Amino acid sequence: MSLVLACGASDPDSSDDATETTLTATTGVTMTAGPTDGPMTGGTTSSSTVTGATSTGTTTSSGGTSNDDDGVVFDLGVQPDAPPVDDGCAGIDFLFVIDNSGSMGAQQTQLLASFDGFILGIEESLDEVDSFHVGVVTSDDYANNEVGCQVLGDLVSQTPAGGVCGPFAGGDRFLTDADNIATQFPCIGQVGINGSGNERPISALVAALSDANAAPGACNANFIRDDAILVVVVVTDDPPVPGFFDDAEPTIDTSGWAPAVLAAKDNNPEAVVVIGFIPWQDVSCVPLTAESPNLIGFVDAFGEQGIKASICEPDYGPVFQSTLDTIKTTCDNFDPQG
Repeated sequence: MSLVLACGASDPDSSDDATETTLTATTGVTMTAGPTDGPMTGGTTSSSTVTGATSTGTTTSSGGTSNDDDGVVFDLGVQPDAPPVDDGCAGIDFLFVIDNSGSMGAQQTQLLASFDGFILGIEESLDEVDSFHVGVVTSDDYANNEVGCQVLGDLVSQTPAGGVCGPFAGGDRFLTDADNIATQFPCIGQVGINGSGNERPISALVAALSDANAAPGACNANFIRDDAILVVVVVTDDPPVPGFFDDAEPTIDTSGWAPAVLAAKDNNPEAVVVIGFIPWQDVSCVPLTAESPNLIGFVDAFGEQGIKASICEPDYGPVFQSTLDTIKTTCDNFDPQG
């Protein structure tokens, strides 16, 4: 709001303690509002503009302003600055769900080869964000992990290829921006291919984000943050096999998957991006060469925040590049709950 004060000449007949000036208050306010498309929502964007009005009154040396018509008094105190807008993410929590079954050797190599470019692209496009968490979970109870954290959904901190990957700079079981993420990610990302053929990548994701696993002292403590967005990357070739009872099995109930992920972010769909390298379209590298409707449906549940790609892509780099705009928009629009 802007105040324009017009000071008139003093009335020679007025008393010393009743000097009057003329006050003109001009208010110009513009507001834009309306529903905007988001994940799992529809609609169009609309806007409305409201501009302010002008009022004129009289001020006296006693410190108040009275309206000549209705006697309303306005305070002339100093107008405080508007509070800062607390929108946008302060950081990004990356959770990679990596299938460690026997057919995933080439796909894990692809992921590791494209990781540096992905993180560099994030840093360049979101230069205002310098706080990252990076964690990995596998598609089974990961026996290679440290004792006490070998259950589905526990963050990986040691692997057959890399050995013990920590301690990490933050003192937890995941990488942060205080670590050298580009050079240390291969240690936790090389999860191997000796895992169960009953892949459960989305079940692992749900378990990783659970309240129990986020509790103080738990294997994933401190990973999820209220002021950060969550970016999930699922890399799996899990095909639909009737009677196999893994996450791609055609008859299992998948209805709770997406809600469980959103619950970890205060049910805010604007706080989550899901990138799925899954059996979709090109399935030439997938056992049984079949798409996985369960995994496709999971990624699709996040609307424009869900991005599908074929697990058989010859280069994951271009896919990661294509996700940068979605991640940046999600970060820019993020409104921390509470």
